[in-house]
Amino acid sequence: MSTFVKLTLAGTLVILAILAAGIYRFNMTNDDIYMVMEDGKVMQYDEAMAQEKTQAQTNEVEVVTPLEVKPVANASEVMLKLFSLNTANPFEITLPEGGKSVALTHFIKIKQTEFAMGDYQDGEVKGRVLLDYLRITPLNFDPALEPDTQSNAPIQDDPKMQTMPFVAPFIVTTQGSGAFWYLGLFSLDFEHNNLKHLGSVMLGDRIEVDSIEPVYPFEAPFKIAVTYRDRAPDQPMSESPEIVKTLEVTVSETGITNINQ
Repeated sequence: MSTFVKLTLAGTLVILAILAAGIYRFNMTNDDIYMVMEDGKVMQYDEAMAQEKTQAQTNEVEVVTPLEVKPVANASEVMLKLFSLNTANPFEITLPEGGKSVALTHFIKIKQTEFAMGDYQDGEVKGRVLLDYLRITPLNFDPALEPDTQSNAPIQDDPKMQTMPFVAPFIVTTQGSGAFWYLGLFSLDFEHNNLKHLGSVMLGDRIEVDSIEPVYPFEAPFKIAVTYRDRAPDQPMSESPEIVKTLEVTVSETGITNINQ
């Protein structure tokens, strides 16, 4: 047999082998395909894919959609921002002169300080009440606690029975030029989502409050020290207050009193 014939036969055999392999490949089903799993087990292709899909679904993290907070009609913007309470009960301040209750309804920024504010009219007198809420100071009337935990009110274990007493400075204005600062004592009731104004003491006219701190050890009679800047008696109100003063007041679960009175 000549070399040419041998080469022709060899080439023909190669082509036939390739065609046979192609025909086998394209007629192969998934039942003919096997996969080696991570644990070394050999499984048919369809069975292996079904197992991987089941495992992926099992490993998916269940996403829980938080319950939407139900809107409250006429909800207080101030109570929501200051205490995260979605309630229609307002934050009300009782005017030291006259006893009229004024609801804080919105916020206003004055000289880089934001206040919670409410407008009022008492007879012919119109004015505003502004709460310096950044200086809210929680109180804890439990004498058994150490000084460094005194401000961690409320202390009750049952959230529905929690109350938080606190003091905070506020301003009362009228049509005149005065801006009278007071320190108010309040009690926040988490069970009923309401707040009570228990009393106030006057600090001064157009002063600047520097700090409000419990006097330690914070035990009966409970005391609060307010440090502020005032003016000399003959100093014009147009000038900035520079004289540092400290006022101590006593507080309880029911009221607040100026020690100097």
